[in-house]
Amino acid sequence: MRKSHALFVITAIFMLIAVFFIAMPFIFLGLPLPFFSIDNEDVNEHEAVIEIFDSTNESIFNKMYELSPEEHISQPKPLWLLLQLSFPPGDKENYKVKVTLDNNITETRLIEFELWNTVDVKLYNHEAEMPIAIGVITV
Repeated sequence: MRKSHALFVITAIFMLIAVFFIAMPFIFLGLPLPFFSIDNEDVNEHEAVIEIFDSTNESIFNKMYELSPEEHISQPKPLWLLLQLSFPPGDKENYKVKVTLDNNITETRLIEFELWNTVDVKLYNHEAEMPIAIGVITV
């Protein structure tokens, strides 16, 4: 009886430590940031297509958004990516983010996704030289 009780206590302590180390980043940093966000900072409506490719150049996300003037949209990270990013230590993978504005102008950027970073797309930002600015925000 004592052996099973000791085994239970050791298992419970191990599980508590594991949960503590898994939950600790979420306690200090909060929820993961979105997959990406788009801000239309223009006075006109625009159509933006966001396409994201993995390291093998396979499309993992492709969606078109119609943005009103001054509109902000954010897309949460898919569950499969959250799970992949939550469990170390895999090789970090580069993703290519491609943004096409009004079927006319295209910009791309390589990014290594993490739980607490996001792609930040600005359309017609007054500080940018190009109509599309793709940045990365990391907490």
